[in-house]
Amino acid sequence: MSRRKVLWISVGVALAAGITFIPLRSLDCPAWDVCVVDQNGRPVSGVTVRLTYQNYSAELRSHEVDAITDAHGHVRFSAQMLSASLGQRIRAVLSSAAAGVHASFGLHADVFAFGNGLEGFDIEQNVVVDWTGKPNHMESRIVLAPRKL
Repeated sequence: MSRRKVLWISVGVALAAGITFIPLRSLDCPAWDVCVVDQNGRPVSGVTVRLTYQNYSAELRSHEVDAITDAHGHVRFSAQMLSASLGQRIRAVLSSAAAGVHASFGLHADVFAFGNGLEGFDIEQNVVVDWTGKPNHMESRIVLAPRKL
């Protein structure tokens, strides 16, 4: 093999290896507006709303952000961005795949509220809402009920 060919192969391998370390930015979780009410539809202030999110195809750990409802039973979470290299994303996918049938992939986020002996989840058609990448902005209404022990 000629020196020139070896040089081009070496440059190609170095570039390919380098690309795996360049961080790529992506949306990790959307901006999310949440309104918390009691079973009579009245706003509930002073309870905790928790946003949980993780991109199972790009990161190895989940995130939690808590906020307290205002006098109108409202909280707003800002959109969250992720910066992860191709190498980190490949590692996360392989780690998720190792879980077998219990594996999770891609974006997932949800909100729930709790406090003062009450709790509630963002439910649509009897299913807890799980954001999986779209839309870029979420709005949820959580109805609190007495916490089940």
